[in-house]
Amino acid sequence: MRTIERVLQGQKEYSPELMESFFTTKNPLTNQEQILLQKVALGLSNQEIADQMYLSNGTVRNYMSTILSKLDAENRTEAANIAKENGWL
Repeated sequence: MRTIERVLQGQKEYSPELMESFFTTKNPLTNQEQILLQKVALGLSNQEIADQMYLSNGTVRNYMSTILSKLDAENRTEAANIAKENGWL
């Protein structure tokens, strides 16, 4: 009831579990991985990303493998969505 009363008074109420999760979920991506994943989110191919970031296509593939592993994602699109949902992009 206390939570309902606070919300009705215009105050915010957050569960301790939510706050703990919010403050303990750290971004596992490096700055370079974030930049690369932002380009993935824009729909660029590995070669386009490589050209823009002055990397080889193989290096981009290696970055993507690391990102997929870190985010436990099945593919590029899922990785970008996970990163967006967590506020890492």
